[in-house]
Amino acid sequence: MKASTKRIFSLLGIAALLVATLAVYASLIRPEYEIVAQLRGVLSAKTKLLEEQGRVIAQVQDLIAQYQGAAQLQETISLALPTDEATASIFQQVNAIARANGQSTQAFGLTALAIKPASSDAPGSKGLGTLRLNFRLLGNYGGFKGFLKALETNVRVMDLAGLKMEQAGRPNQDLYFYNLVVDTYYQSH
Repeated sequence: MKASTKRIFSLLGIAALLVATLAVYASLIRPEYEIVAQLRGVLSAKTKLLEEQGRVIAQVQDLIAQYQGAAQLQETISLALPTDEATASIFQQVNAIARANGQSTQAFGLTALAIKPASSDAPGSKGLGTLRLNFRLLGNYGGFKGFLKALETNVRVMDLAGLKMEQAGRPNQDLYFYNLVVDTYYQSH
């Protein structure tokens, strides 16, 4: 065989390989490439969906935490403004505060005042009941100041409505009778 014939066969072989490569690319690789492109689109869509669902789950968890906080807030409000009169609790609280401040409870009275209706702006809210406490303490002035401070910061809402102070011992002795009128509140039904 001549060199020119060998060259022609070589060129024909190279052309055949080139055509075969293009045929393999067109029939095998290109369809798979399109499938990969579709799968990438599906992956991108699912990733966006996952991120969106993650945000929704975070919002739901925030709402759940807020409602749990609301339940704790309701419990705290029920301590400050009980859902009933809870008169025994009032007596216990006032007595405990008086003893803690060196005061002695001499007399105790309780009167229920008229219930204030709920505001029409707050549907479903209850009215506000008031209990008026009248009691007499015996003790020194420093202890009485501590009693008033503790009464002011007590968990149950109490307002001092009246106070009368009288000397209990000798004129130079630090011993007084304190006649107090205190209002405390509750949620009426």
